[in-house]
Amino acid sequence: MRYPWSIYILLAASFYCINNDTVAQVNQPPLMFTEMDGVLELDNGMEIPIWGYGLSSDGFITLPGPLLEYETGDNITISFVNPSSESHTIHLHGLDVDQANDGVPATSFLVPQDETGSYSFTASSPGTFLYHCHVTTTLHLTMGMYGMILVRHPGGVLFENGPSYYSDAPLLFSDLEVATNVAPVQSYPFHDIRPDYFMVNGKSGSQLNLGESILSCPANDTIALRLGSMAYTITKLIFPPELNAKCWMSDGRPVPEPFGVDTIQIFPGERFTILISPPSEYDGEIEVESWDMVNHQLLHTNYVRVRDETLNIDEFGMNNNNDSGYIIYPNPVTSTLNIQSSDIQMIMGWAIYDDLGRITEKGFNPGQTLVLDISTYKPGTYLFTDSSGRTKSFIKTMD
Repeated sequence: MRYPWSIYILLAASFYCINNDTVAQVNQPPLMFTEMDGVLELDNGMEIPIWGYGLSSDGFITLPGPLLEYETGDNITISFVNPSSESHTIHLHGLDVDQANDGVPATSFLVPQDETGSYSFTASSPGTFLYHCHVTTTLHLTMGMYGMILVRHPGGVLFENGPSYYSDAPLLFSDLEVATNVAPVQSYPFHDIRPDYFMVNGKSGSQLNLGESILSCPANDTIALRLGSMAYTITKLIFPPELNAKCWMSDGRPVPEPFGVDTIQIFPGERFTILISPPSEYDGEIEVESWDMVNHQLLHTNYVRVRDETLNIDEFGMNNNNDSGYIIYPNPVTSTLNIQSSDIQMIMGWAIYDDLGRITEKGFNPGQTLVLDISTYKPGTYLFTDSSGRTKSFIKTMD
């Protein structure tokens, strides 16, 4: 059953790996907008309401909000229109801005329904920053009103006289309480909100296994992990030793002395920039743990996959980084899975992956429909993909 909201989330703000040689300078982002009728599909297939930001040129909101990218020294104006029924702001978390442009209602301004607001500042320092709504902050955050701002330094270096690197990988950690998103009006008092769904760039669990969620670069080159937390839990990252992780920046500023890391804790609102370098033929994972801040219990673990980019060619010799393109039913399924291409493209070669990214079954089917007996599969979440890179998840339940 699908929810009757008009705007569906396209998780375009997932994982970004952007080559420094090809990034064009952006002096001013497109006009943004806020809305309160989006939908987020969870890892188990459930759809829940979210609020958020989007680009007016796109016409849809995303969770997290659009990645805003600038260069050191840019003079920036971020404006947004608010057609939603509540007032909103854009608080520029960690950036050097004056109070009038900071997005905190008491010292800045609110943007009521059908009004437009603008925030102007100079990107004086490179680094990783955040933005979020500062109206009824606890509720608006868990509903999805946040995003990341990335200020790059010219020349493909982290900062003046800093290290060079191949690509950026912004990773924004967040969480929500499903019951609150389903019924936000009934969530008061807000201090009782307890997150029970944990995300990396709006994705969780098997959603992180394939496609654009995989971080990659040439062997022995470097990826700049742009880490930020909008979670109400503590995020703990555990790095495999092969990645030679080193922290270079904290809260948008260079650290006095770079240091190697095997684990790092990120509290709400914190940001770090860490360089990693996958060796030749490397294919591994960074563990992302979510810990309760009150009782210090481990609540959930996600995995971010990192690999030598030469391994990005899938079983069929093509990059596998596109979404959807299928109608799969029933979903959840117990025994017989029906797969139908939603356009004129044939399915051709196909494969099914389990929630650890392992191939469960594969085959060849030159047609637009496919019927599979999956009665012997273990219960869990699976991903169906074909040789064109289209993917669709489904859930196998017990008979």
